[in-house]
Amino acid sequence: MGDRKRPLLLATILTLVPMILVFPVLRLARFGPTGPQSVWPIVLYAPLAMWMQTRAIRNLLLSYRDARDPFLFAILPLALLTLFGYALHGALLILDLPAFLYRFI
Repeated sequence: MGDRKRPLLLATILTLVPMILVFPVLRLARFGPTGPQSVWPIVLYAPLAMWMQTRAIRNLLLSYRDARDPFLFAILPLALLTLFGYALHGALLILDLPAFLYRFI
């Protein structure tokens, strides 16, 4: 049972850190209705956050077992939050892409 707690804790950290940092990064990029004023915070942050969330999914799969157990109540909501965060950071990267291409092409 102890070998399942560590991947679950690591997945929790890898999921929540990018979700907490999304608002400071948006403020740093001065993201407004017309898009970001500075593209670099999002260009550097979004791929790193998406990588962290893929590692979180991997760790959640490591802590999953076929039998019903109390860990399943933590794994499923955390996996849904991780997938939502991955989609959110992907959308931020896609919204930032036109401003990035406009400034550098």
